[in-house]
Parts: sequence; structure tokens; C-alpha cells
Amino acid sequence: MKLHTFNLLLIFSLSLLLTSCDWLNTDDAEISTNPCFVSLSFGENDSIPNIEDADFSLEWDDLLNDSVIVNLDSLPYQTRIDSVFPYFSFYSSSSAYLLLTDSLGTGLDTIYITGTDTIDFTRVISITNIAEDDTTHITYPIKVNVHKVEPELYVWQKTVDQIYSQTASMQKAVSRNGIIYFYASSGIKNYLYTKKSGEDWKEETVTGLPIYCNLQTIAEFNDKLYLIDDSTNIYSTADGLNWQKELNSDNYKFISFLYVLNGKFWAVTHSTSENIYRFAYTTTGDKWYITNEIPTNFPVGGFTSLSFLTRNNNTKGLVLGGYTASGKLLNNVWSTENGTFWVDFTVENVTLDSLTGASIIQYDDRLMLFGGIDGYGKIATTQYMESKDEGLSWSLPDTTYNQIREQIINVDTTYSYYGSRSYQSVIYLKEPTSVPGSYNHNIYLIGGRDEKAKVYSDVWVGKLNRLSFLIQ
Repeated sequence: MKLHTFNLLLIFSLSLLLTSCDWLNTDDAEISTNPCFVSLSFGENDSIPNIEDADFSLEWDDLLNDSVIVNLDSLPYQTRIDSVFPYFSFYSSSSAYLLLTDSLGTGLDTIYITGTDTIDFTRVISITNIAEDDTTHITYPIKVNVHKVEPELYVWQKTVDQIYSQTASMQKAVSRNGIIYFYASSGIKNYLYTKKSGEDWKEETVTGLPIYCNLQTIAEFNDKLYLIDDSTNIYSTADGLNWQKELNSDNYKFISFLYVLNGKFWAVTHSTSENIYRFAYTTTGDKWYITNEIPTNFPVGGFTSLSFLTRNNNTKGLVLGGYTASGKLLNNVWSTENGTFWVDFTVENVTLDSLTGASIIQYDDRLMLFGGIDGYGKIATTQYMESKDEGLSWSLPDTTYNQIREQIINVDTTYSYYGSRSYQSVIYLKEPTSVPGSYNHNIYLIGGRDEKAKVYSDVWVGKLNRLSFLIQ
């Protein structure tokens, strides 16, 4: 009886053991029917630097009405993709093959993926993956994006030869709500030309603007334009067309506008009783507050100024060049973050000449300074300089990537060049293109004059390729 019980227990234990080991039987294992894409990467290639940095994902393409394997961040300009080591990954795969155009471009080739392939991706059309069941399959189009133009190249075009033909030597262009207003004066009559994004220049009628006023003082604040006339009068316009007197001051003369900083519109004033130059500001445009005396060697006129956002997200004001009250031409660069405490970069600045009549903008990650006249009355020898440290130091641009010139159509090596000048108006505008969500980051160079008193009314427009890419 005991032996019989033992045999029963042995048989029961063996059956449990055999049942628990059924997973060893591969004939009954589940075979995947999922052929979907997981990843694509490129292997390192000594002859193609950084090709391994390509980052691929599966994205919906509206034009193809299909999901596409694509690198959204394009590979650098002129990157070769003709000898690539691709590594594909799928949820399951029994085999996968690429469809390519043949070497003659007249037919198609098929290449099965082995994992050790060298592929010319200039010819690749799609990949088809077959799941482990040897039946279920899926095909994905493939796009390898390589920048077609040099991202760091500035492209310039002369868009207008001459906005006006009148004899008008005084001029200034400013932007307001995306519209450019270009004012000119002959001393007898004032003229106005406007341009909206995507439209041509249009002549307008301007009223209320004093004859032969100092157009160079025009500045924008709170959606209005302001101008200083005869030091004591400030004029303004809400529409750019109709001007009116805003302020008349007897105690202080307004000499120059500076910039808008932290919601305050700043100016340089002169006390008629104390013979002292002081800063002044307004938050409304009609009531001004007189503040500190300007520092020694601070300009009262002929300077260029700008307020901009720093890399640390602070607002900073910059004043460069110009004349002191005694007539000394400066190479000083003054900086402030509150309009009260100022720092002079003169000691650090060894690359900037004394100048007046220059123009400055912030563009991309730098400040760009155009034109100007030196102490000998000569136009600056360089068309522009740039600062990558917020005005502390200045250098010449790399002319490989930025020369203000336009290639003559159908002639590879012939260009027309921008004439060196001063007092040109420089405006940066972010303007929409015909592609939704895409913008051109345009620099407008408008008018100006040279050292021989030649007056320009042409327009050049430039942009940095990289800023105008739809996908960065």
C-alpha cells in the first residue's frame, strides 16, 4: 500500500514538471505580426563627419498623406549621404528591403537589409518591413533632409533702386506695427512713403510735420511716433500721417531721444537756466520727468542707440558714438539697465572708431552696426561691424558669409555691391511668408548719404538663412 502511494506521488510530480516546461517548446511560441518602425540611425563614417548625429522619427506628411521616416533637424549644408551605414529597428522583422532609384535614374532597384549595408540615400525611396509571420508587412517612405543652402550665409537683395526722385536730403525710416514709414524732406516740402509686408512702397500725404525738421530724431513709443523740433517742441502722430504738437518746454530743451527702456521713453535734455544736460523720461508721452545729469563724455547728439534683451533676459540700453556738448566726436559705448546707472565700455573697446551717423540693430545673437562717419568726415571703411558680447567689443564680420551684395542673375561670380554710406535707416522686421508658420527675418537698409553728399533712396533687404528655415 505504501509503495502504491509512492508511485502515485511520483507520477503526479513528473506530470507537474513536464507541464511547467511547456515554454521550451518553440513550436507553440507566439509569432509576432507587428512590422512597425521603431528607429533608424546612421553609423559613424570617417569620410562624412557627424553623419551619426542624424535624428530620425516617424512623422505625418500632409503632402504624401502618409507617415514618413525623416530627420526633422536637417543635416549640415553639403553633408554627403551617398555612403551611409543604416541601422533599422522594427517591432518584429523576418526581412526588410529598400526601394531605390537605379544608378541611371530610369528604373528601380531593391536592396534587402543585412545590417552591414552601405547605402546611397540620395536614391532611397522607401523601406518595406515584413513581420515575423512572413506575411504582415508595412512600407514607409524615407526622407533624409540636408540643408540645401548654407545656414550661416546672409542673402542680400536690392529691392528698390530709388523710392523717390525729389531733391530731399533729410530722411529717416522707422517701423510701427509692422509698417515701415520713410520720411524725407527737401526743406520746402515733407514726403512720406510707406510699406506693408508683401506690398510695394506707397506715397502718402503727411500733414502737421514742421518744414525742414530734424527727421533723424523720429522715434517710436507706445504705438506712436515722436519728433523733436527746434529743441523746445515735441510732435507726435498716432497714424504716421497726421502730426500734432505734443509738448512745448521753456525750461528744458529736448536735444535727442534715446530709446524705450523698461516702459520708459528716454531723452537727453538741456537746462536753459543751469546749462546742464540731463536725462529725462516719460511713461505716457505727454508728461516728462527730468532726472540725473549725463556722465562725462556722454553724447548729446549724432549717436546711435538701442534697447534690447540680453541673453540673461534683462533689458539693456546702449548708446554709441556721437558728439559731446563741446563737439568732441566719441568712440564711447555706454550701457545701462535702468537709465540711471551707466557703464562706459571705452577701456575694453579697442576696435571701434569714433563715429557719428551710424545705425544699430539686434539680430540673431549679436548687435549689428551699420555705416557712420569718422572724425575726418570719411565714411566708415567697413559696411558694418558686429558685437557678440552685447556691445563690449566689436569686430568685422566673416565676409565668407556676409557681404552686402547681390548676385547678378545668371552670372555666378558677378555682383552688385551696396555703397558705403552713413545715416542710412536700418530696420529689423519678422515678416510672414506664404508658408503658414514660416517667417523671413529681414534686415532693411534704407537710404542714407555718402561723404560727397550724395543722397540715396534705395532699399536693400537681407536675411540670415538659418533664421528663415521652417524647421530648425
